[in-house]
Amino acid sequence: MPRKLNDQQLQELKEWLQLHEVLYKNLHRDFSDGLPVVNLLKKLYPKLIDLHNYPPRNNTQLKLNNWETLNLKVLSKIGLQQSKQMLERLAKAIPGAIESLLYDIMMLEREQQQQRSGDHQIIGEQEKLWAENDEIMTVTVNKRVGDALIQVPQKMILYSLYEEAMKQCLAKDNYITAAQQKITHLENVIQLKVERIDELCGQLAKLSMPNTLPSNISERFRISSTTLKPEPPEVVSLVDS
Repeated sequence: MPRKLNDQQLQELKEWLQLHEVLYKNLHRDFSDGLPVVNLLKKLYPKLIDLHNYPPRNNTQLKLNNWETLNLKVLSKIGLQQSKQMLERLAKAIPGAIESLLYDIMMLEREQQQQRSGDHQIIGEQEKLWAENDEIMTVTVNKRVGDALIQVPQKMILYSLYEEAMKQCLAKDNYITAAQQKITHLENVIQLKVERIDELCGQLAKLSMPNTLPSNISERFRISSTTLKPEPPEVVSLVDS
């Protein structure tokens, strides 16, 4: 279901459309074939829009075809993919549908503008640091773009600074390599200790089991018991007495 905009959001959307010179008489009907949205997105994302794919439509099904094409080729790529039900609402000019989509497009544009503004600010601060650093200088170099040569600024530092940075990187790489070798050695030691512990636990388990006397001791005990078996008492005749 499309979101329902309040009066403040609707006024904000109206001003945004005016800012982008989007003209209309009836918002729902004029946008039902998707062309005003296509033209708007052409300004915002020119590489994604091919106007030949969106001819004017009068039939509802043909309008839906426009919306399906726009949804597949553009809206899905900018993170605003719409459901089949929403596309049908747009093609049928149902109130609330186009307002919801346009509001999402407006918010997406503002979010991207803020992101670009933040990126420019970071770049500007970096440029300022470079300008204040005497060890970094800007030179102009020729760069080939297609068949033409253009001049572009290039940041450069002293070779001694580059050499020092490379030495630091090499020292860190050696430290990391040594640490990895030590970790491998410790892992091998731990593995050996684990195997030894398992072996000792197995021996303890065997000794703690009942009737685990050695076989030769059991045999000797049986033989001794047989040998020491007492003889029956002597019978004394009492006839003569």
